Amino acid sequence: MAVKVGIGLFTGEVMPGSERTFHREYREVIEMACLAETLGFESAWVSEHHGAGDGYLASLLPMLSAIAARTSRIHLGTGVMLTPFHDPLRLAEDAAFVDQLSGGRLVLGLGLGWREEEFRMFGVGQSERLRRTTETVEILRRAWTGERFSFEGRHFAYDRIQVTPRPFREAGVPIYIGGMSDRAIERAGRIGDGYIRTRSHWNTWAEAVALAEQGAREAGKDAAALGYVQLQNAFPWDDAESGWELIRGGAAHHLGVYAGWGAGSDTPGQGFFIGETPEDMLRFMNPTGTPKEIAALLRPMIEPFRDRSEFHFIVRLHYPGMSFDTASRAIELFGEQVLPALQGA
Repeated sequence: MAVKVGIGLFTGEVMPGSERTFHREYREVIEMACLAETLGFESAWVSEHHGAGDGYLASLLPMLSAIAARTSRIHLGTGVMLTPFHDPLRLAEDAAFVDQLSGGRLVLGLGLGWREEEFRMFGVGQSERLRRTTETVEILRRAWTGERFSFEGRHFAYDRIQVTPRPFREAGVPIYIGGMSDRAIERAGRIGDGYIRTRSHWNTWAEAVALAEQGAREAGKDAAALGYVQLQNAFPWDDAESGWELIRGGAAHHLGVYAGWGAGSDTPGQGFFIGETPEDMLRFMNPTGTPKEIAALLRPMIEPFRDRSEFHFIVRLHYPGMSFDTASRAIELFGEQVLPALQGA
């Protein structure tokens, strides 16, 4: 099977003080997803956070609904939805809607969440996040049968309820689970249809996939059928340094948001601020180069997984504050010159 290259994560961030509006940001995300589809990308992915000073995208399924209405082929993924903050029945209904609208193109990526302020915001105990997530996965699968069901869990209980309509696909929406710790990766294989791994050193990927497959086998599932989504930044341009100058500010902002949250940003009594990310880490996480150089960088990363039945390789080509023209050119360079090199051989 050929590797399925997608675009993302789209995060909808608008830097404070920028002249950009969220109206413009959201519409341009939709246009970029449409452009990616015409160039042969297989999927488009969005990411979720709440209460962020830069408006980090909070509403993933509405965004994917808008993309679904403008596209016909590209798959639509959440990478990831923060499960503890969502009511399972509404999540089941909304995901089924997107799957119906798109003709069966939704991939529902779920995660536990980690930011303390978000748990406080939604009134959910952080200690509850694992149980809420595993219960939600079970509820989603039952809900998508279209049959009445009852459920009795620690956090959710339902008596002979029915969710309609069902998703477009008979088997329901595929559920992929994100995580980085060994226990989280094994759990992804055990309860999910696939595993999502965030940006990390590529020499750790094979071991992580093997651990997810172990979890699948322990659950009595076919490990070879387990899906795998890998996120990786790589920005093609005329040369590495000019490409780096284009993305440096946006990359520093995006990663700095996480560092800021770790230091108390976006909490009561604290304004929005971003933390510092060392230059060498920024460059490692966000490599730039000519299309030929980017293809040469990425090919060894994906080669060990080329024969998987379901392998999505998701590349970020848009950064906070980046103009639509710049992002579009990067998408075109990747689609026309890098994508064929990755999908071939």
